Amino acid sequence: MRMVRTAATMPLTWAISLSLVCAAAPARADEAADLKTNEQLLQSRIDQLAQVPIASPSPNAPPGPISAAGQPVLAGAFPRSFRIPGTDVSLRVGGQGVGTMVWYLKGRATGGALNNQGSFNETFNDGQGGTGNLPGIPLSRPLPGIGTAVGSTAAPAGFAHSRSSEWVFSGKQSNLYLDARVPSAWGEVKAFVSMDFAASNTNTILNNNEGSVNGFIPRLREGYVSMGGLLAGQTIGTFVDNDASPELLDFGGQTGINFNSRTPQIRYTFLLPMGQSVALAAQNPNINAAGPFGTFFTDTNQIPTISACSAVITPAPTATNITNACLGNAAFFNPLQQLMPTFIQRWRIDQPWGHIQIGATELLYTLNDGLFLRQQIVGYGGAFSGNVFPGWFGWSKDNITYGLNAGNGIGDQISNNIGISTNFGGALAGDTVNATNSTSKFSTNRRVYDAAVISKPNASFGARIGYTHWWMANLRSNVDFSMNHTDNASRLTGIGSTSNKELTLTHLNLIWSPAAFLDLGVEGAWGHRQTVSNLKGDAYTLQTSMKFRF
Repeated sequence: MRMVRTAATMPLTWAISLSLVCAAAPARADEAADLKTNEQLLQSRIDQLAQVPIASPSPNAPPGPISAAGQPVLAGAFPRSFRIPGTDVSLRVGGQGVGTMVWYLKGRATGGALNNQGSFNETFNDGQGGTGNLPGIPLSRPLPGIGTAVGSTAAPAGFAHSRSSEWVFSGKQSNLYLDARVPSAWGEVKAFVSMDFAASNTNTILNNNEGSVNGFIPRLREGYVSMGGLLAGQTIGTFVDNDASPELLDFGGQTGINFNSRTPQIRYTFLLPMGQSVALAAQNPNINAAGPFGTFFTDTNQIPTISACSAVITPAPTATNITNACLGNAAFFNPLQQLMPTFIQRWRIDQPWGHIQIGATELLYTLNDGLFLRQQIVGYGGAFSGNVFPGWFGWSKDNITYGLNAGNGIGDQISNNIGISTNFGGALAGDTVNATNSTSKFSTNRRVYDAAVISKPNASFGARIGYTHWWMANLRSNVDFSMNHTDNASRLTGIGSTSNKELTLTHLNLIWSPAAFLDLGVEGAWGHRQTVSNLKGDAYTLQTSMKFRF
């Protein structure tokens, strides 16, 4: 309903109308139509402001801004945002609702039941990608002690896959976020917080977990504040280049990509001419190592709700007592220590034809067991990635994405990668020190054991390529191939190590957008895993997704 003009607004309306009439007199017919539209917009804003009650200040009130109570909500300073009344803060509330179905025809990472051959777990519900099922694909090998005859170690080929087929329905990808921005003399100030329900919950055992409740718990995806070029908090890693990957339904994404996807950091970005930028960052380190009993991370990890445990000493009066927390990794004594942030340098250029990004990273690995072991290894690497719109055959929206990264000890800056290899925790100098042997002991001089520890950085590389084709304005397909290769030192980790040597992954999908911000898609994927001991496994999935962004 149109409001009646007040006496205060009528002179302003007359002045605006008079100026518009004078300007329109010599205009052509199309210009007159534009002026009429502008007049309607101005009148609408005037009518909106006329609804705001103007409080009469008290004669004794100190000078200052008039109360903002009752002000209308206005459009914000960036798309799909609104202005918080009484402030200069523009706020956007957004997110997405997502429902997915994944059918593992073969190769789903198994759970801990049935001697690690159990079926369902809550970790890899939304795809077999690089941060999902891929590095845990079951390996095709006989299982010791199980076969066609009692006591036989022979088993039918592919026996380890006999329980690796699964149907999984999930809404874990649904998320919410808040984006607040305000101008300042130092540049735009921004606060961003987002969360979803995709936290890994592998160590939680739930009965009837797909009945009326489940174990999906909220997690912080991003939470940071920025002012101009300075950023502090948790967000997409500076080494990452998501624009160099195609659109996938697989929530785990590609393998061998520039990583770490979301990590705490401090970063400064310098804007340069011609769409260029340079960023320098110090990020939270996340070093990892391959040992005789698998991959492990820094020594802060402990299995939730599990109390401390101690190794049994039998019978050795000369042995040193070993007491430690039951760690969530393969090494009973985990010596990894983080003494330096991960440093990132990045150059990027964005143009209408696409973009190019070049990055470099440096890491420090420290092995320190609290006594005589103290080794340090510097890891480093680089990455080249980007995308291009080829424009061939008049397909202006088709997109080619690519990326290549490599390094020595580059570690988690390539997804699914392992930074160093070590023989720590193995049988050295006559001792066995690991979580799988409850009689672990140091029967010899500890200095002798530590002196026998050898560690080395792993050379590794990752590569990916993808292509997006638009069949129609609301129908598109993506196809990609990605891989990661790590040269783990089998002479240190042991030839029977289950650490991954090579991972490959490919996707093919079709995505339809029948309405704005709504996507319906179907996707097939094949993943392949090969370990240091040359054991192999394959996974095949068919996935559907329905997503609405708001």
